[in-house]
Amino acid sequence: MRKKNNIFKKLMIFTVTICFLISAFNVNAFSDDENLKEFEIIKLGNINSKRLEKEIIELNSNNKKIVLNTNIQNNNANLPILSTDNNCQNPAITSYGNDILVIAEETINLFNSDIVITYSSDNGNSWSDLFAWSSDDTYEGKPVIDFCYNNEFEAYGTSLPDLMTGTLNLYHFPKMTDPDVAFQDSDGWTVWSTTLSNFDDFYAIDIAGYPHGENAPAPDFHGIITLIGNSDYGQTIENYYETEDMGIGACYLDFEGELGDSISVDIDLSTETYFEALELRNDEEIGIEDGVFFEYCWVEPGNEDWWENDWPVYIFEGAQNPSLIAENGNCYVICEVENEIVCYYSHDNGESFDTSIISTNGVFPSISLVGDTLICSYTYNNNVYTSTSEDGGVNWVDSIQINDIEGSVSSEDSFMDLFGDNLVWTDDRNGDNEIYYNKAGEVSAPIIEIESISGGYGVTAKISNTGNADTTDVEWSISFDGGVFVGAEKSGTISTLAAGDSVTISSGFILGLGGTDITITGGSSSSSASGTVLFFFVIGL
Repeated sequence: MRKKNNIFKKLMIFTVTICFLISAFNVNAFSDDENLKEFEIIKLGNINSKRLEKEIIELNSNNKKIVLNTNIQNNNANLPILSTDNNCQNPAITSYGNDILVIAEETINLFNSDIVITYSSDNGNSWSDLFAWSSDDTYEGKPVIDFCYNNEFEAYGTSLPDLMTGTLNLYHFPKMTDPDVAFQDSDGWTVWSTTLSNFDDFYAIDIAGYPHGENAPAPDFHGIITLIGNSDYGQTIENYYETEDMGIGACYLDFEGELGDSISVDIDLSTETYFEALELRNDEEIGIEDGVFFEYCWVEPGNEDWWENDWPVYIFEGAQNPSLIAENGNCYVICEVENEIVCYYSHDNGESFDTSIISTNGVFPSISLVGDTLICSYTYNNNVYTSTSEDGGVNWVDSIQINDIEGSVSSEDSFMDLFGDNLVWTDDRNGDNEIYYNKAGEVSAPIIEIESISGGYGVTAKISNTGNADTTDVEWSISFDGGVFVGAEKSGTISTLAAGDSVTISSGFILGLGGTDITITGGSSSSSASGTVLFFFVIGL
């Protein structure tokens, strides 16, 4: 297991030509026989009985949003999208359609850092001014962010808490490309914080976004924040989730072994399943020597104690630095195994796993999914490479190099992130650490968005395919919560939705009286609105 590294590059690149030749020779240089190599996978029973509840804690507003000077930002990969007078590293990215949000850590000194932010509303062709959440006395590092698939509350983020104060920050982004759009009583982009007094060291953190609403465990549930470190309980993993009225639910699991400094989490919206993978070694009780501990749980709608459900467990022995993604009943965990990049893939919601080799050389992998195309990015010889799979992780195409300056990528844990086909990394070509952006590759995929909701006779909504590929069998639904006596739910399937096209769906006949909350779903997207039902009509949207 890799110990924590200094943020500065430890190895110098001797010559551009030699490095290029070595990279070209080694990356993905393996035979079909090597791809059949067996990797140790151990399936254990569930350990739900060991997970315990923590006392409910409350959030406090901690908003210190400022606007920094405009920096050089455009679609040229030779220019950074996040650059200040200080080192910027550990970027995190999320996106939907043409909207992209990037956050990163700006190091002020050994005891102080800011979270810097930029966004693009035109698919990365241009970028906004820089924003920052500034603090004079805390150090929040390694920020993470995820999309929530809801137009009222689009993105959810956090960062590794400050070790001295134990301050855990939660970042709310109601609208990724507009800092002033508010959700409920928030002030646009907002920081909420709480204090974790039971930890004396923090190792790693990650976040999985989820749409709030009727399918969530609690009214203000936007996803799950997962933190690993050393606490009063020992080596501990803790899960945090917002409930309602600024409350946070929390649960924890303690280990006899030693946790590493890498964790990855995600939620499959289609199966309502939460997945997490983290490094663990020397745990005799669980039966792992040095590898990745993987488990999952049903995020039960309407149940704030969802974590009391079963937690089936897998052990990926010999693996480290996991990165996972889950969608439509498929789960993919990318890890390093003896300097190789290996894909553990499941097509039955985590019930069983197979493996494939992506590259025979590489470190710090990151995984994403665009339509049916899997994308894996990783670093090797201080360059970032990308490989893709079109068959659910079984086979992978040869990797391509993304950065245009040889050896410019800072190859450290959390120094790169990938979401969809959007890639960000820490680059030191100009001497200091800066954040660079580029597409991870040419990928064709549909993107389903709910563009508008309208009242009148019932409710209508416009569902659009803003991606660059056609799609079929898009399931949709319209539901009313309150105020409707007849016609409270309507669903259907759009047989074909071409790239760039839109379809209007309708609730049809309804009958009711009073206030109502309306939820629209289309594919994996959801949107909400509130209005008033007046017999057959809906007003006030």
